[in-house]
Amino acid sequence: MMDAGIHPGFSGEASLPFLDTVDLDTVDVLLVTHFHLDHCAAVPYVVGRTNFKGRVFMTHPTKAIVGTLLKDFVKVSGGRSDGALYTEKDLEKTLDVTEVIDFHQTVEVAGIKVTAYRAGHVLGACMFEVEIAGMRLLYTGDYSRVPDRHLSAADTPDSPPHIVIVESTYGVSKHLPRDQREQRFIEKVRGILVRGGRVLLPVVALGRAQEVLLILEECWNNSPELQNVPIYQASGLARRAISVYQTYIEMMNDDIKAAFQASNPFMFKHVTHLKSSQHLDDIGPCVVMATPSMLQSGLSRELFEAWCEDPKNGVIIADFAVAGTLAREVLDEPKEVMSHSGHKLALRCSVDAISFSAHADFPQTSDFLDLVNPPHVVLVHGEAGEMMRLKRALEQRAKATDRVRNLYTPKVTQPVHIRHQPRHIAKVVGRLAEKRPATEQALQGLLVRHGAQDSLMHPSDLPHFTKLHPGRVLQRQLLALQKPFSEVRLALEVMFEGTKGDTDLGQVIARTPQEAGITQSLKVGNAVTVSYKAEEGPQPAHVVLEWEGGSTSDMVADAVIAIILQSAGEPSELQQLEAERQAVLNKGDLDSATKHEMQILAALLNSQFGQAHVDQQQDLVMLQVDQQHVIVDYKAGKVSCSDDALRSRVERAMQRLIEAMNPVAVDVQ
Repeated sequence: MMDAGIHPGFSGEASLPFLDTVDLDTVDVLLVTHFHLDHCAAVPYVVGRTNFKGRVFMTHPTKAIVGTLLKDFVKVSGGRSDGALYTEKDLEKTLDVTEVIDFHQTVEVAGIKVTAYRAGHVLGACMFEVEIAGMRLLYTGDYSRVPDRHLSAADTPDSPPHIVIVESTYGVSKHLPRDQREQRFIEKVRGILVRGGRVLLPVVALGRAQEVLLILEECWNNSPELQNVPIYQASGLARRAISVYQTYIEMMNDDIKAAFQASNPFMFKHVTHLKSSQHLDDIGPCVVMATPSMLQSGLSRELFEAWCEDPKNGVIIADFAVAGTLAREVLDEPKEVMSHSGHKLALRCSVDAISFSAHADFPQTSDFLDLVNPPHVVLVHGEAGEMMRLKRALEQRAKATDRVRNLYTPKVTQPVHIRHQPRHIAKVVGRLAEKRPATEQALQGLLVRHGAQDSLMHPSDLPHFTKLHPGRVLQRQLLALQKPFSEVRLALEVMFEGTKGDTDLGQVIARTPQEAGITQSLKVGNAVTVSYKAEEGPQPAHVVLEWEGGSTSDMVADAVIAIILQSAGEPSELQQLEAERQAVLNKGDLDSATKHEMQILAALLNSQFGQAHVDQQQDLVMLQVDQQHVIVDYKAGKVSCSDDALRSRVERAMQRLIEAMNPVAVDVQ
């Protein structure tokens, strides 16, 4: 999950993302790009009020400011009629579980590689690159490719991404160059002050507010005639966050680092921080920076309503104005606006928009996408109209530069399906790496995955490179014999003796018997041991096959079993029993036929498992295999045995016998 914020135009649960469309229990990681409310304010709700159990990551400055910012958010939203989304305890829990990540650091979560890159925009803002199975996705969040007074431009990722999810806030608009913006801003501020008016700068408390303060401080330092005009910063949050800016000087640009060697650039000489609106000396010209930036509520709304009817005053919108907010409404210059209390106010003050919003414009986005050149681009974080204009412009740019680029503009909750062929890369280690293979030579070994890293190794190297150890599975199969073992040996030698080439399965070699009762023993293909036991009491003559499980030895064992079964023949009494069964069936004697069928079953089970006989008094077939007793109730079709695996094998054998003795009738027409 990338970011979890609230919509600034709504409050309460209406401001949340559509979290009910996502099974949050399946989300492994939540990545927060920066501290603005539309990107982070729903994180405590996700962590504290849902079934989310994943990990949360953000940069050091983001975590420091989120704690301060959201404490104020909880206090303010707690007084609303629609109630707070979460409590301070939820926020504390969120901060406790939140992990920090540095720029250019990579962490792994459940096989997912996550790398953070600088995004510009605000202090600590980052872009996240997520890599899964070789597929790289870059999420820009809010980003800027142009450095400002205190932040560097957004980074270029080390590897080209396959998918870029990019903001489309400004669509196809183009920002003025920084020096022209600052000059126009200062001219507008001067013009309002010269005519005796008050300047209202509605801003976000953190981010652009610090940028504007740096501009005003420099202007006042260079303009003695303005130094008697007060500049008020009317946000306690911004005042408290100054310490965070002072702490993370090293995460800002070189200009700020150099200035910090002489003095702290965030210790403003001409700016007064107001503890509350009561401390504002509202007499004569002044400059007031107040929150929120959208004029929805708070001190910025209060001052706007107090000053908007005086033509000497002016409002300068220095951030992006979201649709549905008062800031967007006044940019259309209506004659009247509705106050918070519901009565109409005449709009006579000047209204200007000079964006210091550190969002990428069209040239920045277009150049950035050309640089990283992803085949897939998903546009988000923008109004529908601007997104479609940006999509068309980027498609035209890709066509003009002969680039393959698919663009997507999904609606809210609409999924985007992109087919990607995973690329699997494995590191060859141990014995397999001792000799460099030829180009396109196939390597055979064990593929071991640890986190997101795959390694290919010889089975014997498993304990050296992992905590795993190879195991051995010894297979054992008993087959009854009705013919001399010499015939079986001959058949095996015909199949295996002297076979050469890539499919060489080896030879049949006589071995010295190792077990009591074994009269002859053979080694087939250097993989399967075939041991012969002569008839002893009720135990018929049989062979025992033993081999260590593996692809080659299993194949040899299958071939040996097929040869033995073919050469061993069927039980000698079977033909006579079948003939007698058919004779009594022709007479209609079903009881006698059933008794013969039980004898046939006993003969076949004796051939396959050994030591099977019919208990005539109980009408049961009794069987003993490896000290396990099996009772077959043929009439009821039931098999009883304490060993489930053996019972299942006998049941299958009985079912096949029944099917063989009762073939399906076929009508020929």
